[in-house]
Amino acid sequence: MRHESGSYLVSAVEPVRDAPRWVAANHHSQLSTLNSQLDMTISVTEYFASRKDDRKKETRYLNVINKDSCTSCQSCATVCPVDCIYEVPSPIPGQSYHQIDTSRCIGCQMCYRSPNDSTEHYQLTICPWNAIDMLHNPNVKPDDESIFAPYWKGDASAELPWSKLEEYGYQLRLDGQVFLPIAREDLIEILDWLCKSDWLYTEEGDTVAIAEETSRDDEKACFTATYEGRELLDCIFDDWQRVWMD
Repeated sequence: MRHESGSYLVSAVEPVRDAPRWVAANHHSQLSTLNSQLDMTISVTEYFASRKDDRKKETRYLNVINKDSCTSCQSCATVCPVDCIYEVPSPIPGQSYHQIDTSRCIGCQMCYRSPNDSTEHYQLTICPWNAIDMLHNPNVKPDDESIFAPYWKGDASAELPWSKLEEYGYQLRLDGQVFLPIAREDLIEILDWLCKSDWLYTEEGDTVAIAEETSRDDEKACFTATYEGRELLDCIFDDWQRVWMD
């Protein structure tokens, strides 16, 4: 049996024909309970409709899911203690993927590995597809110069939120899009910097926008990397030292 999101559920065993009514009822009840336990992830729309800002401070680590490696198996969402992982569904089979709301991520590592069962020589990882990157949060002890700074060719006197640009820029690099809550104007303003066409793209001095806002509703806004922006992000994040485990 396949769920709408594309993940597999345990196949139902047909009840014995002519079984007593209470046996059939119990069979369906158990199957319903099993399926509800396996279906742990809410969609991006449902997530932002009920999202709350409940993180009190920046955390040591942040996790980001790589869209190209994710199969929407739900392993990460099942163990997340703060439910900050949602599914971005796709009508194309196999193209749905999960994304982490890094503004709520507490850096507990649980979606990446089991800390108590891991050592320096062995990691008991959670994701069977190695689709999660664990980062040293760029907002904690930021570098003297951001990796984005050399590429900014806009107003030289502007004070850009460099660390946040690194946080969301890395997500754009891996997933090509980032969803933000409408209520958080501060976060949307950060992505607005990436939407300015003032980022150095070529040695000749050509500049481009790294991202653009592609959709907005009452709960969320979606920012998508441009083609040139995705190429530029690959260059910017090449050999980035903030990736702790990938």
